[in-house]
Amino acid sequence: MSNKISSYKHQTAFEMMVTNKLIDEPVFSFYLQKDASAQGQLTFGGVDHSKFDGEIEYVPLTDESYWKVAMEGMKYGKDDITSSVSAIVDSGTSLLAGPKDKVSKIAEAAGATLVMGKEYTIDCSKIDSLPAVELTLGGGKKFTLEGKDYVLQVSGQCLFAFMGIDLPPRMGEMWILGDVFMRKYYTVFDYGKKQVGMAPVKAAESNIVV
Repeated sequence: MSNKISSYKHQTAFEMMVTNKLIDEPVFSFYLQKDASAQGQLTFGGVDHSKFDGEIEYVPLTDESYWKVAMEGMKYGKDDITSSVSAIVDSGTSLLAGPKDKVSKIAEAAGATLVMGKEYTIDCSKIDSLPAVELTLGGGKKFTLEGKDYVLQVSGQCLFAFMGIDLPPRMGEMWILGDVFMRKYYTVFDYGKKQVGMAPVKAAESNIVV
C-alpha cells in the first residue's frame, strides 16, 4: 500500500501520482474479467461505474502497511471456519489463501483432493452443488462466493481455488483474498480514506472460465 513496507522507503508510483496531483482522487480500482484470458482494467483516480452493479460497500483498514481489513467471520455452507481474524485484499495473489488446517477443512467438506501437496482439484460435476463461502468483513459487510466463483476450469480440469499457507505465529491468523475474490467483486482501494470498497461485477459476466 505504501512505502512503509519498501526496503528503501521510496514512494510507490501511486503515492507519487497523489503527491503530484496527477489524479482526481487518491483512489485506484480493479476490474478483473471472469474469463482470465480477457482484459481487465485498472483505474487510477476513481471508479468505473459501468463495471459493477449496486453500491460499493466500504470496509475500513486495520493496517495501513497493507490493504488489511478485519474478517469477522468465514462460513463454508453451514460450517463456521474462522472468526475475528485479518484478511488482505491482494491482486497479486491468484487464489484464496489461508492457514493450511482451515483450508484443508474446507477442501475436505467440498470433496477436493490435494495434488502433490500444492494445489487442490475437484470433480467438475460438483460445481453446481458446492456450498457458498460467506465472508463477513469489518462492520458486518457480507460477501459471498458460489461454487462457480471458487472453482476454476483449466484445460478440462477443475481447480479448487483455495491455497494453504504458513505464516509466522506472531502475525496471527490471516487470509488473502486474491483474484478469485476480486473477479467476483469490483474492488476500490481508497488510499485517502484508508478503506477498501467492493461491489459485484456485472451479472452478465458471472462465469469463470480459464
